[in-house]
Amino acid sequence: MRQFCLPREIGGARVRIEAGGLHHIGTELAREGFSGRAFLVADENTHRRFGSAVAQSCADAGISLLTAVVPPGEGSKSLATSSILYDQLAQANWHRDEPIVALGGGVVTDLAGFVAATWLRGTPLVSCPTSLQAAIDAAIGGKCGLNHPAGKNLIGAFHHPTLVLIDPTCFESLPERALRAGLAESIKHALIADESFLTWQEQRCDEILGLDGPTIEELLERNIHIKIGFVQGDTRDTIGSRIKLNFGHTVGHAIETHLGFELLHGECVALGMVAAAWMSTRLGMLSDASHHRLLSVLRRFELPTKAPGPLEVDAILALMEYDKKVQAGRRRFVLLEEIGRAVVHDNVPDDLVRDSVSRLSREPAPGR
Repeated sequence: MRQFCLPREIGGARVRIEAGGLHHIGTELAREGFSGRAFLVADENTHRRFGSAVAQSCADAGISLLTAVVPPGEGSKSLATSSILYDQLAQANWHRDEPIVALGGGVVTDLAGFVAATWLRGTPLVSCPTSLQAAIDAAIGGKCGLNHPAGKNLIGAFHHPTLVLIDPTCFESLPERALRAGLAESIKHALIADESFLTWQEQRCDEILGLDGPTIEELLERNIHIKIGFVQGDTRDTIGSRIKLNFGHTVGHAIETHLGFELLHGECVALGMVAAAWMSTRLGMLSDASHHRLLSVLRRFELPTKAPGPLEVDAILALMEYDKKVQAGRRRFVLLEEIGRAVVHDNVPDDLVRDSVSRLSREPAPGR
């Protein structure tokens, strides 16, 4: 078990990483000072797997649970679904000191966070991520949001949780593809901030994929501390340091939307990192050796380095115009100077952007 608190400027949440921790969620809610009621948001899959344990723990702690179950998948990150949740909160006369508990992966974490941020202008949020990707990324940093037909996460808010409870045993129920996709964010953190962490992951690939308990706990804590480092000085994503967390996301989000969420988020981030690495190399920043290493580590974790088929480049470029990093009409890309050091670049030539997306339809290779 590992436990620590986030810095006060990013919410000060207590983070608890504990195998079997979901069986103690009621106790942890009470420890945070909550009593009476909690509003649980889960998708059909996570509720089926973990809902009874959460309900029993809350009942044992004397906490009444109101539960909302949503369909799995990106389609639930919508205004329509959030409106249904608002209706349930209104019917229950939900008070602003009563917590909303997110039980699920990235979709549920974002959806419940957005509802918590906007109901009565902010109610307490407790995050219980059940996927590796959500534990590494969505549950930390305060960003929450919904999708729009024009693009992913275009509707959103900042709202930090008061408690993050991560039960690594939940990851055992993940399909292998989802587990590997979640690791894209962990690889991303190493690429932008900590070369030694990338080496650590390369050396422990089998333990990570085998969900070895101590290894996964260390993986989670190292990822969270890297993310804290970027978020702490840029809590509202305005001055530029936090934007580096979006390495691989400009192209990745556009592909994700363009393909109708056929690929998992982490798979699209992996493709986005491949494109960003190509730009970095062509601009003379990233060495061929580092470019090759990036491709190799993605392949080792069986993350995609090429698209599943031909991409409509013009459509993807058009979607990138809605990217939140666009400033003064110029696309900003997070690129690599070297492994462990990212930079923001706002004058990547259009033909290089086009070429980097086009290349994803064929097997990439490093080189200038």
